[in-house]
Amino acid sequence: MKVLIVEDNDSLQETLKNALEDDRFEVIAAYDGRTAKEQSYKQRPDIILLDMMLPDMMGYEFIDFLKANGDPVIIVISALEEEETRRIAYEKGADDYLIKPMTLFDLRYKLKAMKKRIRKSEFIFTVGDITFNMENLELSCQNNTIILQHSQMTVLKRLYDKYQAGEILDKNELINVEGMGKSMSFRIHTMVGRLRKNLADAGSENIIIENEYGKGYRMSVMK
Repeated sequence: MKVLIVEDNDSLQETLKNALEDDRFEVIAAYDGRTAKEQSYKQRPDIILLDMMLPDMMGYEFIDFLKANGDPVIIVISALEEEETRRIAYEKGADDYLIKPMTLFDLRYKLKAMKKRIRKSEFIFTVGDITFNMENLELSCQNNTIILQHSQMTVLKRLYDKYQAGEILDKNELINVEGMGKSMSFRIHTMVGRLRKNLADAGSENIIIENEYGKGYRMSVMK
């Protein structure tokens, strides 16, 4: 997991870097706002530790830019403790605000907690009126939850990815999905049919899996 440290104090930058590397984070360093923007765009860090007072700009001036590039968790670390400064940081999109001097103990355990939260969110997706969890195979809608077969969850995730890209899920992309085996065309049709039924059983009213004749399937979200 990548952490971008935006801090112009060499000593503090090095201390933070060593502590986080000991905790098995991949650390990227930036000493000013311009470099932080470049590194954020190129590296797409999961978490950003952001000093508020940088040589070329105030940290809150580019929180919106950082959030637009991968939506990282942003923790502001600053000696500025005025309520107005903290309010601006939070309104700009900061997820937390730590006042210097802070202990490495507090920072490390806060980052470990965020690592768990980020990892958990990597398996959970929401579209329309449904939420599905790739890890425990749960499909949820409103207050209903059902368990999908692993192969059905794989197909649902691929449909979701294609929906996000505005594309069709080609039947040929389902050939290697576990459970297809022989008579592939029939099995794909059967699996999609069961997935549709599971969506209906869960109570979904606006997720539709459409046939694209001769091509494959498309997920649509009814308004």
